[in-house]
Amino acid sequence: MQANPAMAMGPKGEVRGFLSFFGLHLITLGFYSFYWWFKVAGEVNAFLGTERMNAIKLLLLSPITCGIYMLIFEFSEAPKIIQEVQAKAGLPQKAPFFVGPWQLQRELNKVWEAIPG
Repeated sequence: MQANPAMAMGPKGEVRGFLSFFGLHLITLGFYSFYWWFKVAGEVNAFLGTERMNAIKLLLLSPITCGIYMLIFEFSEAPKIIQEVQAKAGLPQKAPFFVGPWQLQRELNKVWEAIPG
């Protein structure tokens, strides 16, 4: 007997709009981005029920590698994470080739909005 994927879902995350996303980044001179990475990683991990994103790793390794680690994440890991979240929500698995912060939030917004409740 196969488990219902909808029952295995964790809590859905927060829908963030474009203006709040970029506005808070600009107003706080980029400090909001640190908070945002931790928030999104926590939401994704809670929803999937496993630690799939690690904000500390992203924020520490990116400057050490001159941004290369973040690029690897955006091209390789982030699309996979989006597809896992979409699959867990029972949605078609479509992720952009490159997933920057706004693309990640936009794709997560689509999932959070599709989940009832």
